[in-house]
Amino acid sequence: MFKGNRKMKVKTITLEGETNYTATISRGTSPEEVQSTEIYIIVEIRDAEGELVNMHLVSRDDQADQFSMAECMQYMLDGCKGTNSMIHDFYMELQRFAN
Repeated sequence: MFKGNRKMKVKTITLEGETNYTATISRGTSPEEVQSTEIYIIVEIRDAEGELVNMHLVSRDDQADQFSMAECMQYMLDGCKGTNSMIHDFYMELQRFAN
């Protein structure tokens, strides 16, 4: 039996919406800032054919940035402006990567 501290993290999640667009959420450094060691929440939005539409670097510490990204993800994946509860579902998925 394992007796040490065990910490499990989600590494990647891919969500698919009504539009057949997907959002892949992960953690990592900025691909543009090679010298940076800052870790971001990375969100890649892909269209129904799998082509990259947008890539966003979201602050792990800024909840307003995370909520704004959740609004964007909800709109792109659902194809309509969502209610607060619809957006909150996406926000909660982003929160998994904030730690």
